Amino acid sequence: MHKRISIALAGALVAVMGSATAADYGPEALGDELTPVGAVKAGNEAGTIPEWSGKWLGAPPHVDYDGSYNPNPYPDDEVRYTITAENVEAHADKLGPGQLALFEAYPDTYRIHVYPTHRDFRRPDRVHENVRLNAENARLTNDGLTLEGAYGGVAFPIPDNGLQVVYNILTSSAPWFIEAPQISRYVHANGSVTESEVFLKVYNPYTRGDDREGWEDGDVFSYSMSEERAPPRNAGRITLSSNTYDNSGTPRDAWQYDPGTRRVRKTPDVQHDYPVPNGPRVVDEQNGFNGSPARFEWELVGKREMIVPFHNYQLDSRELEYDDFITTRGHPDPEYIRHELRRVWVVEGTLKDGMRHIYGKRRFYVEEDSWHKVMGENYDTRGELWRVSQDGMIYAYDAEGYYNNVSIYQDLVSKAYSIEKLNNEEPMGTRLNRREPHAGEFSPEGLRRAGS
Repeated sequence: MHKRISIALAGALVAVMGSATAADYGPEALGDELTPVGAVKAGNEAGTIPEWSGKWLGAPPHVDYDGSYNPNPYPDDEVRYTITAENVEAHADKLGPGQLALFEAYPDTYRIHVYPTHRDFRRPDRVHENVRLNAENARLTNDGLTLEGAYGGVAFPIPDNGLQVVYNILTSSAPWFIEAPQISRYVHANGSVTESEVFLKVYNPYTRGDDREGWEDGDVFSYSMSEERAPPRNAGRITLSSNTYDNSGTPRDAWQYDPGTRRVRKTPDVQHDYPVPNGPRVVDEQNGFNGSPARFEWELVGKREMIVPFHNYQLDSRELEYDDFITTRGHPDPEYIRHELRRVWVVEGTLKDGMRHIYGKRRFYVEEDSWHKVMGENYDTRGELWRVSQDGMIYAYDAEGYYNNVSIYQDLVSKAYSIEKLNNEEPMGTRLNRREPHAGEFSPEGLRRAGS
């Protein structure tokens, strides 16, 4: 099986389809062949990817949404087919090396349920207008370390290089205000489980998108405040960060409140490959990718049709408990993870000479309608595939856009994995765009008030 999978891996890497880029079209193409955010409007020739309809903004008419969690808009969908180790070769051209490696590592338990593909949601008009203006005005300066001329939506809807796609991941977030309990389970190779919990608040002035004239390049695009609640030894510790798109100047500031001393202090620069305690990953893997892209050379490989996680409303279901997702087999229970055939941009980063990072190469798969990274592969400095990530994706009705609701990180070497951002059992789920930030809430003084 190892030999067959290796051949399939090679085939998957070259199965790249042609794609429209800025060199082929002008920004006016957004209203013609492309959707308002730069995806291809048409379906594929086989009819397995439908044409974009964009018929729903917010909760669809048939969904009974009470604001507590996002019900599945496609409850009657049935699995079209299931990929197992027995039939994976027949589908290898639509899978990535990481997925194929998971079949090889867990042939008896890993599987992929493939559902019908849907493209029914759209963003608000103000976002579409911002994206149109970004297509005309967004630019990268300082050797690609500074984003200028972008606001309120994805920066480069018609990308022509890999670095632009990476900045699209950074600018794709839909919610401008997030309040969420986030539960993580880190399942070690021996089957033991480490539990952690934070309460997260995020304010994204950039994503708000209603004051383009008031936005200045270099402004803080995102504030984040996370209060640790478990494990008990960390309870009460709160971390505040602010982030800009100026990665050549001051990209990130961070402060931390220590409940033991009841003091706020500035923290070291925590980004790139700084390890995290609650899973087999590093800081810059959270939310697909975050922070500075400076340590890698980014190549736009192209665009592919791939079977990827998408519309994963079941991962938010109040009918399930955390333990329903957890197995001791090196991966979460695949029964609850929905996959669809979708078009994705493929971008590959290679560690620059003289730069340090635990990953020597990484590959991102960025879905065209959401501009979110839905899968990733990380290679060690010897070129061996090491870790695989998958990001659940839903259209969040409050935010009127796509939102990364659950992330899965898997270590192919140690056989450990983590599943993060669960909140199925919490009395309050994720709340998006429900309130304005309080005055000074996301500041060192606000951090001190939060801890007292």
